[in-house]
Amino acid sequence: MTAEEYRRAADSRIEDATALMERGRSALAHYAAGVAVECMMYAYLCRRGLPIERHHDLLRNALRAEFFDSLPEDAPTATGVRAALSEVRLRWLNNHRYRSDDDLLRWLSKEAKLDSGVGQRKKLRYSTSRIIEAALEVVTAGRLAWQRQPHPSRPANSDKSS
Repeated sequence: MTAEEYRRAADSRIEDATALMERGRSALAHYAAGVAVECMMYAYLCRRGLPIERHHDLLRNALRAEFFDSLPEDAPTATGVRAALSEVRLRWLNNHRYRSDDDLLRWLSKEAKLDSGVGQRKKLRYSTSRIIEAALEVVTAGRLAWQRQPHPSRPANSDKSS
């Protein structure tokens, strides 16, 4: 895939996450939101001609891709984008694609220990809303920075699949 294909996939996955949330499909919405951010990081890696390592570590990929360096320093959202990426990292695991909504709720409560102040019945919707908002902020910032600094798309021939 090219850098531009990954960038477009990021936009598609965030749209999917929103649609899934609206349909009450929280586990898949969580997964799609994380994949949206991962696609954006892959786009930046490809743009820089770096190999993709499929370890699903969003921060590691962001740092390798120099994602934060691509954001304008004077942008009021630069700090917010870092916080948004941290929010996605707290709430996303690549294996969420295998979880049911009930299993995701258990993970949020017992393993991740997130959202303890939110009632059990609202926790899943709350977490889904949080991860999608954060992912949308990262993807949007990535797209805007992308448009300001166009680079030729490069094929990801050095893609390491796992």
